[in-house]
Amino acid sequence: MGGAARRGLRMLALSIDRQSGDALAYLRRKGYTFPAVWLGPDLARAYPKPEGLPVTVVRGKDGRVAQAEKGQLFAEDVAELARWV
Repeated sequence: MGGAARRGLRMLALSIDRQSGDALAYLRRKGYTFPAVWLGPDLARAYPKPEGLPVTVVRGKDGRVAQAEKGQLFAEDVAELARWV
């Protein structure tokens, strides 16, 4: 993340894989180092799987949701999200 992290951008992933090991393997394979949480059975009951995965939520400095997008993001979409950083 480099420069984005210095500007305040933080990532958190929520995995819906059937097993936590699958989620960990994916993160390692991709070289991702941001925090990730596995949505195990207990959490899945409290937080049902959303439609249109993946879901990207941007929170403002005040903690409120500034923008939410569902589905795959392309380079131009990510560039648009940078306005919140």
